[in-house]
Amino acid sequence: MKMIFLVDGDNNIGTGLKGVEMLSEQDTVMIFYQKGGLSPSRIQKLCGQSKARIQLIESIRGGKNAVDFQIITELGVLIGQREADYAYVISQDKGYAASIDALRARYAEAFQEVSLRPSIEDCLSLPFVLRAQDRHALCNALVKEYGEAQGLGLYNHLKQLFQGLERGRSQGRRDQTEQSEAEGKERSEREKKERSEREKKERSEREKKERSEREKKERSEREKKERSEKPVKITLPHRNRSRSRGR
Repeated sequence: MKMIFLVDGDNNIGTGLKGVEMLSEQDTVMIFYQKGGLSPSRIQKLCGQSKARIQLIESIRGGKNAVDFQIITELGVLIGQREADYAYVISQDKGYAASIDALRARYAEAFQEVSLRPSIEDCLSLPFVLRAQDRHALCNALVKEYGEAQGLGLYNHLKQLFQGLERGRSQGRRDQTEQSEAEGKERSEREKKERSEREKKERSEREKKERSEREKKERSEREKKERSEKPVKITLPHRNRSRSRGR
């Protein structure tokens, strides 16, 4: 999650930079100022405790609304290029509202939030909750935002909701596991039955083949025996009777 703050250096910058020390390395603070109107050393002093990336941007031209126009132009570029999840103009000048509303209406899908706020601190409610990495950090963020009584009450309510969801998911996982086990058992029994039927069929075909070969062998032996037991007929040559009578 990336936040960019476009700070109007011509409009009560001390109030605008309140909360800058609470930002992280992911965040960027762009401070716009007119030449001669604000000392860079003062800005650096106000931002000295911040981990955010600080950029000092001097107005290209002088004039009453020069910083305002440059901030809106920069904001439009950032939104159009989708360079920030959260973009804030930090100023107490309400004149920015119309331009920000127009950007919000046209590029609603380009960011999570774009808004005009009087100080950086006023922008940190939602982002600080989203940045919480564990339950303890979430509780602290809620207490910081809503006070101890309401913050703890809200945290406990969320905790109960999450625990209920977790119990529901656990039950769902158990049901899914039981269903998976039942399907696995059914599949195993089906495969066992199919294997048994296949083995039975193979055994039947094997027995049929063995019986056929055995019958063929018995038939062959029987025919051989019959041939060996059959009497041999001997044919004697006939004597020439006429020749015999002549003698």
